[in-house]
Amino acid sequence: MPTIPTEFIHSRAQSWRREIVKARVRLADDDLSRTQRTELWRIVDYREWCLKMLVSDFPAELEQIDREIEDELRP
Repeated sequence: MPTIPTEFIHSRAQSWRREIVKARVRLADDDLSRTQRTELWRIVDYREWCLKMLVSDFPAELEQIDREIEDELRP
């Protein structure tokens, strides 16, 4: 089984976490249409699935996402 370079994994995971954070923060907006909400949830679901397939510690990634969302929402 081929191995994936660690740098690639970290870079990709960081990018996907960022997309999830942006989408989750936007979902807090009550003025979004149903279509916008659906599309944002698709981004979240797909990127979480990608993370789950790529990283060895998926729960730690979810914790990191939660911390990044908290940082985004902090005034």
